[in-house]
Amino acid sequence: MKKYQFVADKILKRIEEGIYIDRLPTVRKLMEAFGVSQVTVTQALKYLVENNRIYAKPNVGYYIISRKEKAAAFNGVYDFSTASTSWTDFPLDSYSQCLEAAIQNEKTELFTYGATTGNEELKTLFQKLLMEDQIFTKKEQIMITSGTQQALHILALIMLTRKESILIEQPTYHQVINLIERLQLDYVTCCRGLDKIDLQELEKTIKIKRPSYVYLMPRLHNPLGTTMNEQEKKLLLELAEKYDFYMIEDDYLGDFEGDNSYKTLYEMDNDQRVIYLKSFSKIMFPGQRLGITVVPKKLIEPFRSFKEIIDIHTNSLSQVIMQTFMESGLYAHHKDKIVSKHQQKAEILRHALNTFLSGYAFNDNHQMHTVIKLPKQINIQKLHEALAKRHVLVDDYKTNYIADYKQKHKFLKLNTTSIQEGRIHEGVQLIHEAIESSKYL
Repeated sequence: MKKYQFVADKILKRIEEGIYIDRLPTVRKLMEAFGVSQVTVTQALKYLVENNRIYAKPNVGYYIISRKEKAAAFNGVYDFSTASTSWTDFPLDSYSQCLEAAIQNEKTELFTYGATTGNEELKTLFQKLLMEDQIFTKKEQIMITSGTQQALHILALIMLTRKESILIEQPTYHQVINLIERLQLDYVTCCRGLDKIDLQELEKTIKIKRPSYVYLMPRLHNPLGTTMNEQEKKLLLELAEKYDFYMIEDDYLGDFEGDNSYKTLYEMDNDQRVIYLKSFSKIMFPGQRLGITVVPKKLIEPFRSFKEIIDIHTNSLSQVIMQTFMESGLYAHHKDKIVSKHQQKAEILRHALNTFLSGYAFNDNHQMHTVIKLPKQINIQKLHEALAKRHVLVDDYKTNYIADYKQKHKFLKLNTTSIQEGRIHEGVQLIHEAIESSKYL
């Protein structure tokens, strides 16, 4: 990031924090505040003017363009069902500026087919982004895909042609289940408890069934919200070497991890056993359709080959906009804002759960996918009817289990992305009422 962009980012942060309200300080005061030259401050101000964040009054100064939005009107629905970023949290104006710049600067690329594995400039930026999470890899191992769903599809095609099988936890990400069922992949299952994975059962299953791939969400598991500890990950890597399989590490919520000491399986792997998936759907938006897959060297060519027949290359426009968004410093600023807002909501949810549902067990991770463990006497159908009556939306956990799986846990999964902060307490109170009304008599 260039120095003037860094200063512009700091000015924007102070605007959002309410330090600068209607008007910016003078150029001299900004020079003193950030310890930079007049040229740097002038460039930063010009940048903010071009991005419609401030405007200049000749011989007077720079004024902030108000972006205060009216709070969305409450529609009577308490939506705990989705983890996707709300469009009201996304800097659409800034993204539009990046779109315009991308079209102006990359005209030629938009009218030609790009590289199957992704735009080289964007791959360089992604390589640096991965390094920030201690994921060090060569550029040729980075594949830019149309979201992690495409990466999983490609890996499934590799399995089909090689007549290989995959092991999945139960419960797990519902789209992986859809992929297995619709492509009729050869699969085996292993039960994942509401608190942790049973590694002894996992090894026993692997030893007997010998899958070629194991699909895992070690961090902020979907739907359970749990995170594996370092010892569990170490044992998994030992199993991968012992029984010769690849692990597909879906780290789609890695940006929301509050523990800086957390190590991914990829970081701990010394034997090219891990396929690492990173999503941007929760920080950016699902419609952008961009994801990162880091593949072991032996899978580079088969992965590239199947990707080529699926879509030739990932959408050029999405790639060049993302490149501009990252180069401008807007991505890092926006990510911090989204994560911070989510953590605030997660803390409110935690307080509400301790207030209204203290008699129930729930995972207390301050992050995504808070799970309330339900007692056996709960009638699930009656519970969902009671929630619907109270206008509370939650995901149906049954979609996280493959067809005919018998050992289903009973739980409610709550996400706070789409619910207003001021409605979380009311919503949890209604959930408590619904649970109490749904117990067998």
